[in-house]
Parts: sequence; structure tokens; C-alpha cells
Amino acid sequence: MPWVTIISVILCISLVQTTVLQHISVLGIQPDLFIIFLVFHTLNAKPERSLHTNWSIGLAKDCFTEGLFGLNTVLFVLMGYIISIIKDNIYGRHLATQISVTFIISIIYNFLYLFMFSISFTAAGLLPLALKCPLIATYNSIIVPPVFWLLNRFYTSFGFPSLRRKIR
Repeated sequence: MPWVTIISVILCISLVQTTVLQHISVLGIQPDLFIIFLVFHTLNAKPERSLHTNWSIGLAKDCFTEGLFGLNTVLFVLMGYIISIIKDNIYGRHLATQISVTFIISIIYNFLYLFMFSISFTAAGLLPLALKCPLIATYNSIIVPPVFWLLNRFYTSFGFPSLRRKIR
């Protein structure tokens, strides 16, 4: 049952990301629901379950967006691993923690993506894109509260086991 829920959430996020959020852009930047779901699930799930989920989220982003196929999958597993390392030392259910982790992970992800993209294609105009990374992270952080609230309500209504993580 949890995998059916996770896959349905990933498909819904893919649908919203590719249709609705393209029309809600500020300065040509749109929020990334895949990263927000990655942070939400990794902060609340067990490490063995979050690894598979992070891989699934990255694979869905590779399938539904343009770019180098497989790069998002690798970066999402890496970002999930970074979050799982620090999640036992932070209180993951606090709103400030969720916003700050989303901001930091968004910046790291976007810089790594641009770095790998520049190595692959030797693109010359990457400086303006690198300057947009903090704006993308800020935009992702702004929409974290309503998205986390919706995901939390959805998961608790289905009795999802990952939200029953022990809190110190």
C-alpha cells in the first residue's frame, strides 16, 4: 500500500509540474515540486524506504522534464542521502527546518545540475543560470508550507507508515 501511495503522489506531482506550474513562473523561474517532495519524504521516512523513493522521484523527473536522462535520478539519490545523514540531528517536522532544508538542497541540486550540464555540453552561458540558483531555491522555499501541509494531510489520511517516525 505505501508504494501505491508514493507512486500516485509522484504521478500527481509530475502532472502538476508539467502542466500547471509552467504558467506560474516568476522571472522565468518555476518551483520544483520534485525537490519539495524529496525533502518531505526523506525527512519523514526511514532511510531504506527513502532511497527507493528518491530514485523513483528522480526517474519521474527524468521522464517528464528535459535534460540529460539519468542525471536527475543520480542527483536525487545523492540529495536524499545528504538529507538522511543530517535528519537525525534536526527536528524535521518544524516549519523552519523544512524551509531551510529545502532551500539548501535546492541550491546544492541546481549547482550540481549546472556543473554536470556544463561538463557535458560545454555551455558558455551558464553564469546567468548560476545566478538564478538562489532565486530558484527561494521560490521553492516560499511554496514549502502549503505543499508540506497538503502532503502531510494526504499521508496521515491514508495512514502512511513513514510519518510515524520516532522523534527524540
